[in-house]
Amino acid sequence: RCAAAAHALARLGDPRTARAAAALATNELRVAYALHPVRLLTELRAPEAVPALITTLRRRLRPHDPYRRVALACVEGLGELGDPRAESVLNDALAHPALAEAAVHALARIPRPR
Repeated sequence: RCAAAAHALARLGDPRTARAAAALATNELRVAYALHPVRLLTELRAPEAVPALITTLRRRLRPHDPYRRVALACVEGLGELGDPRAESVLNDALAHPALAEAAVHALARIPRPR
């Protein structure tokens, strides 16, 4: 149901959707429900997406964090968005075995300055 709702929200094109998704993705009291908002932010490619994904991923890099699926979705989303602001947090993700491979791929998608 959450995935279907996120897909429907993406199709609406309402600018408030990205703000709401960013708020849900970064809410530490609702981390268990952050996976679909993270994926929605990636799909929307809104200005709020990269800062929200960086914040969420940084929090998920804490030792013994149980929300690896959320962290992985952030890594994949940041790679898809290809924003250089994500380089630092993606480099930090390299140290986490469950995220390292995805982080390598994400970093490869970030354009290098000439």
